[in-house]
Amino acid sequence: MTNQRVVFGFILLCMFMCVVSISFAGTWRDDFEDKDTKEWEIFNLNRQVEKWWINDDEAVGEIFEPGFWSLWMTGENNWQFYSVRCVVKLIDEKNDPPYFGLTLHDRGEEGGRYVFYVDYLRGFAVIEKWVANGGSVRQNFVAEKDVWYELNASVQLDPLDEELAVLEFSIKNADRKDGNPLVTLTAQDTDPIDKGQVSLAISNARVRYDNVEISGTNIPNGGPGKPFPVKPHAKLATSWGSIKKY
Repeated sequence: MTNQRVVFGFILLCMFMCVVSISFAGTWRDDFEDKDTKEWEIFNLNRQVEKWWINDDEAVGEIFEPGFWSLWMTGENNWQFYSVRCVVKLIDEKNDPPYFGLTLHDRGEEGGRYVFYVDYLRGFAVIEKWVANGGSVRQNFVAEKDVWYELNASVQLDPLDEELAVLEFSIKNADRKDGNPLVTLTAQDTDPIDKGQVSLAISNARVRYDNVEISGTNIPNGGPGKPFPVKPHAKLATSWGSIKKY
């Protein structure tokens, strides 16, 4: 009888651990169809030079102040090791080089952030760590205006080294049927920013975003959006690089 109780207790413990594990893994979505922006907040809001709003069930961000970025943030500071997917389209730019993309593990100015973005004028896709001496990696990518791109960015813990973060950034043409990335770049960080919020990020541009999806082991299931269709796609060979200045 004692052995049966031990076995039964062990089974209950395993079931409880499974339930707990599942409850802390999920996906948060926003498709902007409810036109409610309460889940989002502009970082360092300057109403004279930057603004974000909902139009035709899409998020629109705009800033034309030379040398400045606008970040539209969501999530919690304890979100960690997750991936972000969205679609984005550049619709206007002026004077200074325009940029558009995402920040992950965003801790603000003092804590730093990872930025995954497109340098439209110079023709690069970039992963950058915004801390002192943070550095970056880049790869050639020529974007077009008025074209929808799917961005996929992630910060994950290396399963073989708990002190190493693996970063990946891929870009697809959202209207192409083959679903293959146009570019994929990756990086490793031995001193990672281990958690933080997410933002839609732009500089010297007006950009439209839609279908934001954040997934990870401690991301809650929820958000104001509905599930988005996912098409299977082949993945390009991964090329690794350490984050470094260029």
